[in-house]
Amino acid sequence: MVRWWREFRGKHGKRGVLLVGGIPLLLLGMLLIFWIRREPGVRAKPKQGPIVEAVYALGTVKADTTYTLKVGIQSSVARVHVTEGDVVARGAALLTTDSATFESPISGTVTRVAVQRGETIMPGAPVVTVIDLSKKYVQLSMDQESALLVRAGQPVELSFESIRGQKITGKVDRLYPSEGQFLVRVRVDKMPPEILPDMSADVAIETARRENVIQIPVAAVKRGQVTVYRGGKQKERVQVKIGAINAEWAEVLDNSIHMEDEVLVPEPARQP
Repeated sequence: MVRWWREFRGKHGKRGVLLVGGIPLLLLGMLLIFWIRREPGVRAKPKQGPIVEAVYALGTVKADTTYTLKVGIQSSVARVHVTEGDVVARGAALLTTDSATFESPISGTVTRVAVQRGETIMPGAPVVTVIDLSKKYVQLSMDQESALLVRAGQPVELSFESIRGQKITGKVDRLYPSEGQFLVRVRVDKMPPEILPDMSADVAIETARRENVIQIPVAAVKRGQVTVYRGGKQKERVQVKIGAINAEWAEVLDNSIHMEDEVLVPEPARQP
């Protein structure tokens, strides 16, 4: 190698040295041009088929029927007939005071006993709570944007942490405002008996479903436009009208995208 270099330098002198020395600079320049002109992402093909749009929220299990015993006057507890966890029938005695015996107006499970024999009960204080565990629903609070998409009768899927493999379905029963919140009540088709009030559920409400539609990756759409490659080479920036959207795909409502096209999915922005 050294011998070759000496012969090359002897024949070409400084000019040859400059020529050889310029080769790395030329390669560096070509790499720089390639880096600048390279596609900042990957190409993806559109797909055709059904798409489901949904909104998601965390829900809480509630009981349809709850009874809380309160007394109207100051009283002394003569006897407590139940303990927490007892299952009682309608008409069962709950509490006896120095003036009356109070009975449960519903059948259910006693979930709270707040007094003991000999204690004084103040007017309006909750004393005993009975819940009917046979009838439950799920309640969730939604932001305004999501609430605008929700309608009564929409199908719902629910998932509970400990029974992820079990598919639980239902429907939106009603949507209503309450003290600045937008509350949704979900009627569950068949609630597992082990699910109790105050448990949490992941809820997905289906707000739209389209069949046999052209779809492109959601990440390809930027400000209503998509970079499209037609015929594998021709690059265009086109306006696209979007319909239903799920976590990954977006429905194309117009004729801006064809099945033989490819769309550019930009690389995600790097975190600093």
